[in-house]
Amino acid sequence: MAGRSEGWDRRAAIAERPERDPEPPDPERQPAETDDEPKPLGQEAPEIVDDASKIGAKRLHRSLAGTAITSLIGGMSVSFGAVAMVWMGASIGGGESAPSPSHAAGALAFPIGFVILLIGKSELFTENFFLPVTGVLERRGSLGQLGQLWSISLVGNLVGAGVFAFLVAQPGVLESAPAGMLTELAEHNVAYPLRTAFVKAIFAGWLMTMLTWLLIAAQGLGPRLVIIWSMGTLIILGQFNHVVLSAAEIFMAMFLGAPITIGEWFGANFLPALAGNVVGGVVFVTLLHNVQARQQAP
Repeated sequence: MAGRSEGWDRRAAIAERPERDPEPPDPERQPAETDDEPKPLGQEAPEIVDDASKIGAKRLHRSLAGTAITSLIGGMSVSFGAVAMVWMGASIGGGESAPSPSHAAGALAFPIGFVILLIGKSELFTENFFLPVTGVLERRGSLGQLGQLWSISLVGNLVGAGVFAFLVAQPGVLESAPAGMLTELAEHNVAYPLRTAFVKAIFAGWLMTMLTWLLIAAQGLGPRLVIIWSMGTLIILGQFNHVVLSAAEIFMAMFLGAPITIGEWFGANFLPALAGNVVGGVVFVTLLHNVQARQQAP
């Protein structure tokens, strides 16, 4: 009985012990960051860069044959956009090389090629500015791998555009109106002064690389389709000079009989377009956004 009484006495003492007041919150303590924080407009810059470096690393380590076939398909795929553009423009009537209702309608139709390209998992040379370059900056690949990827993807795109141009220029494939519009557009593309062609190419590379950035940032197929359509339309509305897209238009026009030589295309369009695209994509998007991500990283 004595042991039982002592047990009851201990329990009573514990029950009567006053409770401690909770510790006051520390005003200097920052709440821990979690993955559940609101992101109303998609991923933040550090997350985009991290994802881009991982995707870019896969491209840098992809086989040569894989890069070649993917780029070949990309050059053919995006050429459908040029055909859609001139068909739509010819249906409206007017010139494609100057601002007009025809030009605006063609710009709205052109992104069909980008949808085929991106949803179909092929790629353009300019898509390899943000992803693989970020992979190199994050030490997931080397400059040698980047140079190899650039050279093979560019050649593959041009070969694909050439194959498509040869086929679409066969007799009866294109009606005279869209064929004439392609010729007009190609002659316009090789007539720019070199400085103008270069600056227009900066904007094309800028927009194409921004397209890649936005596609990683966005969530869901619907927003991504809107981004694809917006960037593609803007490139055509501004008549910006993309090294592969312009080549596709010029190749089709050449097979259709336009008085343009390989030398004119290479000197007046290809070289300034290549240089401007690299500056626009690498400097104005890739490098600047990588700096932004480093400044925002926790």
